[in-house]
Amino acid sequence: MTFYTYGYLTTHHNTWQYARIALLIALLAIFISLFIHYLRNRWNVKYKDLTIITGTLLLLVLGFQINSLVSLQSASKQTGEITATVQQVAKQLKVRPTQLSINTTSTGSDLLVKAPKGYYRLDYNSDGSAFVLEKITLENPKITLVKE
Repeated sequence: MTFYTYGYLTTHHNTWQYARIALLIALLAIFISLFIHYLRNRWNVKYKDLTIITGTLLLLVLGFQINSLVSLQSASKQTGEITATVQQVAKQLKVRPTQLSINTTSTGSDLLVKAPKGYYRLDYNSDGSAFVLEKITLENPKITLVKE
């Protein structure tokens, strides 16, 4: 079972976003330079073909980037919800949030919390507005802790 620390939840960023943005900027620069070169030399068809290929790659990478940004926004929202839950649990257990770990990065059912005092299960009510902490004992716990 994998548990994520509070530090991991608050500082986890997707570094591939920066690489995709750099690739997008590089493709845009190549596209513009090839298009300008094609406009200067209209008789040379290879620049037209290279411009079309680069433009197609640019649109493909742009589509991936938009899809990734939408999923990153959704993940950030879920991470914000789970960190708020961890803060509430820490307040109830009278410990710092950095001392807690949780078994998921998004809210949902079957949330387990690893605290210095033991393991706890969160039971949400039907509308998800409140929860109850229940102390549990894990049999044969094979715990992997993911830190920041």
